[in-house]
This record gives sequence, C-alpha cells and structure tokens, in this order.
Amino acid sequence: MPPTPTDYFIGLDLGTTSVKACAFNRDGKMLGESSREYPLLHPAAGAAVQEPQVLVSAAEESLVELIKQLDEKPAGIGLSCPMHGLILYNEHWRPVTPIITWADVRAQSVMEEFSPTDRRKLLRITGTPVHPMSPLVKLRWLARKHPQVINFSHYCYGIKEVLTGTWTKTPTLDEQLASANGMYDSGKGRWSVTALQIASGLNEAEYAKRGLPLGLPPVRPATHRLEWKEEVAERLGLTDVPLFLGGSDGVLANLGSGLLSPGEVALTVGTSGAVRTTHRQARIDPKHGLFNYKMFQDYYVIGGATNNGGKVLEYWQGLLSAHFKDIGAFIEAALSVKSENSPQFQPYLFGERAPLWDANAKAELNGLRGHHDHRHLARAVLDGVTDNLVVILRQLEAAVGPARRIHASGGFTQSPAWLGLLAEKAGREVIVTNHPQASAYGAALIARLGLGDLSLEELLP
Repeated sequence: MPPTPTDYFIGLDLGTTSVKACAFNRDGKMLGESSREYPLLHPAAGAAVQEPQVLVSAAEESLVELIKQLDEKPAGIGLSCPMHGLILYNEHWRPVTPIITWADVRAQSVMEEFSPTDRRKLLRITGTPVHPMSPLVKLRWLARKHPQVINFSHYCYGIKEVLTGTWTKTPTLDEQLASANGMYDSGKGRWSVTALQIASGLNEAEYAKRGLPLGLPPVRPATHRLEWKEEVAERLGLTDVPLFLGGSDGVLANLGSGLLSPGEVALTVGTSGAVRTTHRQARIDPKHGLFNYKMFQDYYVIGGATNNGGKVLEYWQGLLSAHFKDIGAFIEAALSVKSENSPQFQPYLFGERAPLWDANAKAELNGLRGHHDHRHLARAVLDGVTDNLVVILRQLEAAVGPARRIHASGGFTQSPAWLGLLAEKAGREVIVTNHPQASAYGAALIARLGLGDLSLEELLP
C-alpha cells in the first residue's frame, strides 16, 4: 500500500437541506464531522430550488471547520451530491437559473409530451425514468414554458458542476450523476443523441440541423482526480490535498454500506424512501420501472425511490393527533388491529416516483366502514406505506434476483415493530445498517480508490 501523508480521508456529502463533511480512517471509523444547513426554497407552486453560492459556501465552511478540528490535512477528499439537479449558466459562468432540485415538480406540466414509446426508450437507454425530477424533463419544461431562459443560457449543469466549476479549472460531471440526468448512455459511456433530441423538444430533422443549444460537461469516472484552482486551495488551506470527483448520494450510499451484490438490498425510509441494490447490468427492461445508475466500471445501482415514506405517517398522525401523541403511538395502535379488518390505503399523498413515476398520483382510502376507528385508519396507513416498499422490492428481485437480506436505514429503524412488519411482508431478513453517514463514507472510499490506497478487489464481497 503506497504511503499517504495522513491517516484520514474526507467524504463531502451535499444533501437536499444540508452538507456534511465527514472524516474516516482506513478502518471506516468516523473521526469527525462538520455540517451546515441551507434552505430549500419554494418561490412558486411546485418549485423546490437552491441558490448555488449558498451551497458552495456551506461546503467550504464544513471542510475548513472539519480540518481545523482534526488539526491535520486529509490524505484526500471525495465528493457526493444529490441526483437530478439542474442549473443553467450563461457564457460568462453566471447562473441563469437557481439549482432546480429533484423535488421540483413544475415539469409535470410537460409530461404528456412524452409518449409511452419514448418513455420506454429513454428508460432503457439512460436508466433514468421519465419523471419531473429528471433534468431531461426539466429542460423540456424550460424550453416550452420559459424559452427566454434557454435563449440566455450557454451551459447545462448540475450540482456537481457547481462545485467543480467553482473549485477547479473545468466544470466536470461524474458518471454516477450523469447516468441519473436522463440524457447519458452509461452503457456506451457518452451523451445519448436520442435523449438529447427528445429533451430539446425538436423533431429529428430540426435537431440534426440545430442540435442542443446548451453545452454539456465532460463526464469522467468517480475516481477522476480534479485540479484545484490555486487561489481556492490556498483560501481553504487545501493546497496539495487530492480532490476526487466522486458520485451521487444514493450510489455512494451503497458503496459506503458495502452493498456490492444483488442479494444485499438497501432499504431506507425517512420522510421519503428508497430500495436499491448493486448489480452488473448496463440495461434493464423498462417493464420493471426501476432506475439503473452507474457506480464505476461495470457496477450499477438499481432500484426505486418513493415520495411516500415517513411523512405519510406524520401527515396522518397530525390529523389524528387527538388519538396519537407521536409516530410511535401511531405505529403501536396500528399493530393492535389486523390488516384484514382494516381499510386499504394507497399512500400516494405526495405524488409518486417508483413504482408509478407519476407526480400527479393521489392517495386513496378504500373500504372504510362505520365500525372502523382511529386504530384501523393507522393500520391502513402503515400497511399502505410498507406494502408500497415491498412492491418496489419485488420489482427489484424480478430484475436481478432474490434478496438475501434487507439492510434497513433511516428514521423508521427507530421502530422495531415497523421493522418486524417489513420483514413479515417482504419475507426477508431485515437488519439495521451500521453506516449512519454511508454516502460520505462512500465518497471517502472513492478518494482512497483514486489514490491507490485501496483496490476494488478489497471492497468486493
């Protein structure tokens, strides 16, 4: 193992509402953490945006504070960013739009323009479902509803390029995030002409003549080493510290949790939820309705995300707060009655990603009778949320094979009763993961891989 100047590595993980800089040693022990929060702005109905400089400043403050805590520079830094963000810049590197995040649903207004044939084609090529979260759909929405924004724009970027364009000499995108923006063919390792033409809203003849009017970033592997701008490195005290491109939060969470084979499935439930595993297929049949994002080399992360996790229980607990003082009481009461004696609930209060990929999906409560009380309502809600997660799991298993274990994380792991219900419905062993900052740890592992401090073979099961 080649020598390195220090014994720790930083994973910098930008999330939807906060950034965390986490330091890890070679054994995976977290040595320190620094975080900063920032707002998710809602300036219009359906909007969910962020100001790029706010994120950059928060990231810089977190890095500087963490290194000050440890009183020594790290051996390397890896970057993790959320998927599906879009920001347009003009030719002078000035933002024309804020960061339009994954949670922004305004692009739903152009969803009818994507035919079922185009949706299947795009999912097969790019691995990204056609949904308002996707930068491809956001671009079509801007072209249709705000053409003046496109006319003033020169570059089409995401959150990762905000960082790399500010800190380094070239705005650069990693393969993981590229494979989640709906316009990149991960199997061929290049931007998809078919996807770009569909994103433009032009027919094939017009696109052949005009092309996409926006510049796209170069795409590099997660372990690509970046070159600091000298003035930035000096200002942050990071001169001579290697910086690596890293990837996306979801994919890096699988890496950081050690889930590198199809039998090991990550299931996270917080306000929303996700089910995902790692496999080695660049193409997945669109009938499964799953995303398929590049990790590195020929490793991919496949799965589905739901908008309707813990916040569905929070909504109903709030409505029924006269009966339930908190979520724990809600779950306890729900499990005191049987499913077969309760109504049925489809949990799509907040639209849905997997398995429907429909931002307009609505919740439904069926079979409500006069003898049902608050406990039966709670049971219907708990079953509805849990059953939806199992539906995604079954699609995952149909695509890549049976799960051996489910590695659970997120707020729902605080409820052993809910974990037990999930295990019963899924028919799989459920264990609570021991990786509280898995995305940050995954980014730190990327730094180690990039430095040659760790080999891929050492990570594989």
